[in-house]
This record gives sequence, structure tokens and C-alpha cells, in this order.
Amino acid sequence: MSASSRSGDSLDPPPEMVMRLMERIVGEQWPSGLERFSSYFARLGCVLGSPAEPDDEAAPGVAQGRFDVPGCEVKNASWDALNDDLFSLNLFVYEGSENFSSADVIAGYDAVRDGISAVFGPSPDERTDRHGNRSAVWWVQGTVIELYAHVSVAPAVQVGAAHEGRTAVYHQLIAQLPKHLRH
Repeated sequence: MSASSRSGDSLDPPPEMVMRLMERIVGEQWPSGLERFSSYFARLGCVLGSPAEPDDEAAPGVAQGRFDVPGCEVKNASWDALNDDLFSLNLFVYEGSENFSSADVIAGYDAVRDGISAVFGPSPDERTDRHGNRSAVWWVQGTVIELYAHVSVAPAVQVGAAHEGRTAVYHQLIAQLPKHLRH
């Protein structure tokens, strides 16, 4: 099947898997303490990777790393923690212009959005920009789920989940940093 004719049913990972991952994230307690991360990721059906080397320009107390989703074509799956409290998970699917077209990204986005909406209700904030990039967000039990369809530059679907309170603390910390260190 050519990349331009895929439907949501033929994408890897299946949109259902992405939706189920978001459902498991919402259903699990966000871990505190790096020693608890491995079992948390195992409960999600994922494998924790090694933490990244400390970034000289990162905010104090911030740790980052990768994780894998076995059996699925997921690239660039990452986590962020502040003072050993996990606060953010992000992954990119249907990524890479040689493998996935903008039409694939839209099909994947629509299928993932529909699945998340079936479980958590419709997104209260869904948008499309003038370039065709799309976004949706849900606030569920202290977790913020964000979904993006990047179509105008590098086609990909980005899915993120964040602990609402811990993310607010992170943003407060970033706001206090000198401008050249904010990212």
C-alpha cells in the first residue's frame, strides 16, 4: 500500500494503541522518584530508556530520557521529570516524509483523536491553523493530553501527556530563568 493511500486502520502503530496508551497513562499515578520510573513504564506497556546526559542549559532539577513502545513504529518517545517527579511524556508517530504523507498524518490524527474522544469525551479545545496543522487537548483527572498533526513541514503526529500540577511548577521555574536559558 502506498503511503498516500493509507487509512487509520493501516498505520503503524495502530491509532487504537496510541489511544490505549493515553488511557493507561490517565489511569496510572504519576511516579515520584527515579527508582519508580521503570515499573511505571512497564505498567504502561513501555520500556524505560536511560536518562539523557544532563544539559548545561536545562533548568535545575530537570531530567530527561527516552522510552520505547515495543512492537510499534514509534520514534522520539521521551519523558521529562523535575526533582525526580515525572511530569511529561511525548511521542511522535507516523513520522518521516519518506514513509508517511500529510494525508497519513491527518488520517492518524483523526483516528487517534476519535479514539481519545470516545474514552474521554470530545476535546474542549481543537484547532486548525492556516497551514493545516491541527491540535486538540483534553484535561482528564489531573493529566493534560495534547495531540498535534504537524503537516506543513515535517509530517508527524505528536501525542503528549503531562501531569497538570507538576507541569505548572516546571513552567514557573522556566519563567524565572534568564531568557537565553528558556526552552
